[in-house]
Amino acid sequence: ASGFRAAAAAKPVEYVKVCTAYGPNYYYSPGTDTCINAQTGVTKREVDNGEGGTRTVTGKTALASKVDDIDHHIQRAFESASVASALTSPDLVQGEHFGVRVNWGNAGQSNAMGVTGAAVLGEGFMPGGNGRLAGAAGVAFSGKTVGGNAGLQLTW
Repeated sequence: ASGFRAAAAAKPVEYVKVCTAYGPNYYYSPGTDTCINAQTGVTKREVDNGEGGTRTVTGKTALASKVDDIDHHIQRAFESASVASALTSPDLVQGEHFGVRVNWGNAGQSNAMGVTGAAVLGEGFMPGGNGRLAGAAGVAFSGKTVGGNAGLQLTW
C-alpha cells in the first residue's frame, strides 16, 4: 500500500514542455534548452553573448532544412517548366522570311515570359529548286531562372 501512495503522490511526468519565450507552438527539445516551433521547425535558444548578457540563436531542425531544400528544388523545377513552355518559335509558312513571337508559359505557380524569333537563312538549294533552311532562337525568364533555345530547320 505504501508503494501505491508514493506513486499516487508523485508529480506527473511532463513529456512535452511548452516554451513560452518565443510565442505559440514552441516546445523544448527533450533534455535541452532549445525551443522548437512544432509547425515550422525553427529552433531558438539563448546563448551567452560574451558581454554578460544573452542573445537568441535561431536555426532549423534537420528535417525542416531538408523540406526547405525540397521546396526550393520544386520551385526551380516549376520555373524551368514555365520557361520551357515560353520558348515556342514562330511558325514561318511559305513566303514568310522572318517572324517574332512573344510567349507566356505557366507551370504550377510559376509564370515565364519569352521572346523568340525565326528567320529564313536560305532557299532553293535542294535539287529541283526547292528546300529552305530556317533558324530560330529565343530567351525566357521566370523568377531567377533564365532559359534559351536555338535551332535550325531544313524543309523541302
